[in-house]
Parts: sequence; structure tokens; C-alpha cells
Amino acid sequence: MQVPIEALSDEEFEQLRTNSIKVNYWAICHRKVWLYSKGLRMEPLSDRVALGKLLHERAYPDMPRREVLIDDLIKIDLLEHESKLLEVKHSRKLVDAARLQVAYYLLYLRWLGAGELVGELRFPKERRKEEVRLTPELEAQVTEALRDIQRIEQLPSPPQAEFMPICRVCAYCELCWG
Repeated sequence: MQVPIEALSDEEFEQLRTNSIKVNYWAICHRKVWLYSKGLRMEPLSDRVALGKLLHERAYPDMPRREVLIDDLIKIDLLEHESKLLEVKHSRKLVDAARLQVAYYLLYLRWLGAGELVGELRFPKERRKEEVRLTPELEAQVTEALRDIQRIEQLPSPPQAEFMPICRVCAYCELCWG
């Protein structure tokens, strides 16, 4: 039986809030979280990341509000209207990480007083979309991620990683498997 995760107080959320990229990375690889948190930015050297940026720029050109940066921590790709935010992804391969990232946006915006919003993952190349609502289970996953990100950042060295197929295309591959 899994022990339920205690909800975050406003004070704890204030202390744990972080860059949304770390939340996404946490769902994929804890070593990547540590490297990113120490200021190692490999994304500018990645062709895959460049393709993702191009997709962001060209997908949904008729949408009026694009890339809203809040508190230098979360960058929402698109706002469809006041109660719906969109996150555009290249593919569904890392959908769990993308879902957690959107859930973090929803939690963060609720913490700021925006109320209960709806998120949506969009995969334009696959012509798919997925609605994301902040359920108690998803909120517990975000809470777990935020607490664990803080723990990972305090480690004196990066955690060990196990090689996964996604490692081949990861911007950090050279640092891990060089």
C-alpha cells in the first residue's frame, strides 16, 4: 500500500517552486536534473532541441498568445483562452514527462490565484492532443517531483543513471556516456 503524499502548503510550494524544465527532466532522468540544476546547458547544442523550437515557432500560427514566461520559472507555449493552456511537443515518446510538466503549470498557476485551469498537450506532427487536468493523483506526482528535485539538487555529485534508449538522442548523452 502506497503512503499518500501530503499536499504542499503555500510556504512549502514557495520554497520548492522551480523551473518547469526540471519537472519534465525529473520524470525522465534524475542525473539530467542534477546536471541542469548545476548550470550545464547542453540543449543549445542539440539538433533535436532545435527541431522542437522550430516546431514551437511554426505550429498553430493563428494562436494569438505564445510563450508566456511567468516568474522566470515556467514558460507556457500557448494560451488558447483564459482557462486553457497548451504545451506543444514533438512526439508522444515522453508523454508522462510532458503531462507532469503541464500539471506543474496548472499547480503553479493555481498557487498564483488563477483557479482551476485546464491544460492540453498537443502533438502537431501526430495530429493528436491530450487534455490534462490537475487530479489529486497528478498533484501528488508533482509534489513528489518538487520535493525530490530539491533533494537531487543538494547531492554533491550527480546520481547514477541507467542507460535507456532515449539516452541516444539526449542532449546530455555526451556527459553521461561520452
